[in-house]
Amino acid sequence: MCYKKIKTILKLVSNFIVRGTKYKLRFVKEGDSWFYDFKNWGFNHSNLEMISGADKLCELYSNGTGEAIVEIIASKKKKPGLLEQYDEWKGEDLWGLDYRDRLIWGRTYKNEKGEKFWICPVTIFVLGRYPNYIYIKKNHGK
Repeated sequence: MCYKKIKTILKLVSNFIVRGTKYKLRFVKEGDSWFYDFKNWGFNHSNLEMISGADKLCELYSNGTGEAIVEIIASKKKKPGLLEQYDEWKGEDLWGLDYRDRLIWGRTYKNEKGEKFWICPVTIFVLGRYPNYIYIKKNHGK
């Protein structure tokens, strides 16, 4: 069990240090809840649950299948050229908190329709940061 936790921590730290821009993520529905599919997660499974709008986002991208495989582009700047293939979600400031405070509180994202979702601090280890813009495209491949 200790080996599994160490392996998980190394993977999370690696994501934080080596920040990519494009990610392929898988979410699965278990009962009424959505979870991030993190292979060989060494901690409590409940830590991977999607809440506060992220669960609704998973439902939106799953088309009722119980699985959402999405391609995500994390960006510091707006990328208008992606709008034909991706949905744009812009990060909102959380009560004017700076980056250090968001490490604790997470960040909310909003689209042009006014829909919102919140992502928790685990995002820092998955995406390497809280990007200003998140572009999401449904990905049918595995």
